Amino acid sequence: MSRPRSWQILAVLALTNLVSYAARNALFAVVPELHARYGVDDGEIGLLQTIFMLPHAAATLGFGWAGDRFDRRRVIAAGMLLASVAGVAGAIGDDYLGLAASRALVGLGTAAVVPIANSIIGQLYEGPRKASRLSIFNLGLFLGGVAGFGAGIGLGFPAVVVAIAIPGVVLAAVLAAVPVPPPELQRAAASGARHVTLWAVARTFVADARVLLRIPTLRWVVASAIAMAFAAGGYNAWLKEFLVRDKHMSEAAAGGLLGMALFGGLAGILVGARVADRLARRAAAGRLWTIVFGMSATVPCVAAAIEAAPGLGLNAAGVATLFFISWYHAPIAATVDDLAPPGFTAAAQGLVIFAMHMLGTAPSSWVVGEIAEASSSTSPPSLHTAMWALAVPLVVAALCMAIATRTFERDRGKAAGRSL
Repeated sequence: MSRPRSWQILAVLALTNLVSYAARNALFAVVPELHARYGVDDGEIGLLQTIFMLPHAAATLGFGWAGDRFDRRRVIAAGMLLASVAGVAGAIGDDYLGLAASRALVGLGTAAVVPIANSIIGQLYEGPRKASRLSIFNLGLFLGGVAGFGAGIGLGFPAVVVAIAIPGVVLAAVLAAVPVPPPELQRAAASGARHVTLWAVARTFVADARVLLRIPTLRWVVASAIAMAFAAGGYNAWLKEFLVRDKHMSEAAAGGLLGMALFGGLAGILVGARVADRLARRAAAGRLWTIVFGMSATVPCVAAAIEAAPGLGLNAAGVATLFFISWYHAPIAATVDDLAPPGFTAAAQGLVIFAMHMLGTAPSSWVVGEIAEASSSTSPPSLHTAMWALAVPLVVAALCMAIATRTFERDRGKAAGRSL
């Protein structure tokens, strides 16, 4: 595929990722409005993110399966259309259960984006620049976070949900027509069966998972990814409230600090990808060591941010935290692509993302809310103890990824030589 066409595909996928993350994060900026409108507490607000993430995580397995067998662009387009329509439907009502059901469907639809997009980009940019190109796609994560927070603050609820749904529908139409290449090895829709059945799909899920989880390096990568996702998900959901409640910052000041920190996250995605590609040229496991360093460097930055008073020190610690915690995004996607046997690239991405979100991101916001409720007698409760609790998974993530470096070169070689 020509270089201009590859960049066109990458740009469309990056914009889709941006809108997907804006839809995910928009409600974090309107917590007081949700309290007032639905009469819910912190635990129930945190539960909304868990309700979003459970079907989001589960659906990555299905979308990963479909991405190795069907037209990948239309699979992503269908997911984005579902997310956009469901988001609007839930936001216009006054019932908490309706909002929760809507968030579940938005989570399900947006699950189509990352596993399939990662496999497409990995195919387009196979080689030493893979992580660097994946980093451009992953910029949508933080830019979407900025867009979601900004739109939530500026438009309020429910207008923010409707505003984000419009570009979602537009991108679904664009994706249905963009010239995405087929997988290098297209697999049968139902393992040779004439019709796709639920039983056939379930069997292939299990079969794919067995193939992938027999790869030792991938198991350690999955464990590290779960720990990283738990920490990142908890901070993402509650950092703004921590700044307001525990640091006694105004909404505007907290938003300003988060804006600066998110720019640190953008820089971290790009720098982490560049460092990973450079180290990969010198050592087989260079991308994995990049993640180890990023997670290790995040821990002291988090500690400083939790304890620092508002001012220059807190600003610097916040930016540094987002900078280093973002190093893993592109290197881990490139690593999973390297470890996946031919015909399993989307399934491998889906499996890792499923584990990350089901066991990491999904429970994190609820756990943080519950820790805050249990560890504080104030109203609203302090988040100080909960923020410290999230530092532990960062250490676990670094240790698991360091273990994965020992077998990476061997397992990558096996994946490259494997055929179905």
